[in-house]
Amino acid sequence: MERREEMTDYYKILDVERDASKEEIKKAYEKQTEKLKKEVVNEKRLNQFLKIIDEAYDALNSIEENQSINENRTLIMNPPEDQKELEDNNSINYTDRSYSKSKGRSSSRKKNGFTGKVVSQDKDKKSKDKKSKINENKEEQLTKRKVTEKRSKSDTKSILKLIKLPFKILALPIIAVLSIIIALLQIINIISWIATKLLIVGSISAGAIHLYQVKMGQTMNYNILILAVSVLLASFFLPYILEFVLKVLKTLNDTLKSFVF
Repeated sequence: MERREEMTDYYKILDVERDASKEEIKKAYEKQTEKLKKEVVNEKRLNQFLKIIDEAYDALNSIEENQSINENRTLIMNPPEDQKELEDNNSINYTDRSYSKSKGRSSSRKKNGFTGKVVSQDKDKKSKDKKSKINENKEEQLTKRKVTEKRSKSDTKSILKLIKLPFKILALPIIAVLSIIIALLQIINIISWIATKLLIVGSISAGAIHLYQVKMGQTMNYNILILAVSVLLASFFLPYILEFVLKVLKTLNDTLKSFVF
């Protein structure tokens, strides 16, 4: 297929009339240059557009100076695509806007992806912070409970000490009396061991003598026999009774001492 030839007008690129002077062409060139620098963001396309404007400016200047080229010959065959875009200001604006939109979409996608990651990281951090705060609150509650329990125990102990104090004061003379009684009973126990042996022998001998007298013809005296038997039994069980009483008094004295001291 044959390629269609397209025409581009340098006057239209610089947006000047065909009978414009050299100064008007220069002003139009500067105006178009500033306009492109403001509107076009892509540096590559900006350079292409500026190159086309420079080419148009040089061509029109050469036409103005040499006057060898007719106004109708300012049309040049087969213009590049960038020159065609510059013929219409709307096409420039549309190209810039489309590029900026595509760039904005890609950047917004990147931002959305990044913000999504940041949001997920923030959520993880928040959940971790919440868990740590919950654990810290639990630990604080446990420590508070322990402290309150210790305080309550110490308070109860102090109250019990205050309640026990008068009883301790009363127990001191009882301890002294019991220790004296225990000492006396220990002495009596030693003496009773010897005395019981003598009483056993005496009661048995007294009963035997009285029975011998009855056999010889004397009348029976039951009082002597009852007395001898009672003395015999008492002397036999007395050491055990004294030992039991000593044990009871010692245990009582020891409990009072542990309570007081």
